[in-house]
Amino acid sequence: MSDFRFLHAADIHLDSPLHGLSRYEGLPEDDIRGATRAAFDNLVQRAIDEDVDFVVIAGDLFDGEWKDMSTGLYFARAMGRLDRAEIPVFLLAGNHDAASVITRSIPWPPNVRLFSARRPETHLLAELQVAVHGQSFSTPAVTDNLVPSYPAAAEHHFNIGMLHTALAGRKGHADYAPCSLDDLKAKQYDYWALGHVHQHEIVCEAPHVVFPGNIQGRTIRETGPKGAVIVTVEDGQVSSIDRLDLDVIRWLAVDIDCTDVPADSIAERMRSALLEAWQHGGDGLPLVTRLVLTGETDSAGAL
Repeated sequence: MSDFRFLHAADIHLDSPLHGLSRYEGLPEDDIRGATRAAFDNLVQRAIDEDVDFVVIAGDLFDGEWKDMSTGLYFARAMGRLDRAEIPVFLLAGNHDAASVITRSIPWPPNVRLFSARRPETHLLAELQVAVHGQSFSTPAVTDNLVPSYPAAAEHHFNIGMLHTALAGRKGHADYAPCSLDDLKAKQYDYWALGHVHQHEIVCEAPHVVFPGNIQGRTIRETGPKGAVIVTVEDGQVSSIDRLDLDVIRWLAVDIDCTDVPADSIAERMRSALLEAWQHGGDGLPLVTRLVLTGETDSAGAL
């Protein structure tokens, strides 16, 4: 079996706005408006630079019906860059870009393979002995367990299952396409490329079941680095899963202990906390930061 590397991403939400910022003046509006595209540009460039063999995107590439055709045209151009680099892309639709939601389409380059919403299907990369299985959402609210109908693992192949799901449930995420870890294991695939949950999580290592998280935080509830993962396979086994930070604007929540701190000193403590966050938590990116003041202080009234 060949050695290879692939990039696993999900929850791109192209052209989705960053929420909660409209009431603040003086922010870089163009950067905020274009954040998801800029993060996706980073994804495409890293896939090329890292010379991955293929890319899988496990749902919610889009954020709903396109407001205009520019979203689809942008994606087609991005896929064209990967096509010229001879990098195939496997794509399935999630709840935000289900077949019933995205009603418009444009021709995509031949390297893009979109999974059917009618039934699970398998795409093969014969030269790598890789089988990629998946099923797109037909509607935004898929409540059935899709896993039992997935095909059996292909013999003498590295089998990847793609699924948009919260498994048995994840806080803050709707229970779409619910399933259990045992359901996934029963398929005897080598890797499950999941989407829908916006936090990075390696759920299991036998087999590997992975949420890469979204590539760009969009609200204060989506803090910290955001990106994708690169998976290295050697001798038919996953040898490493490496995180890629792709975000261009980062959200952070910073707690400041104000216990017994005089009111005239709290502003300086806030400045110090922000500086610390920027130096050590932002990787040089612009930060959107929520300061959370905690503790008991006689200065509470003044604050």
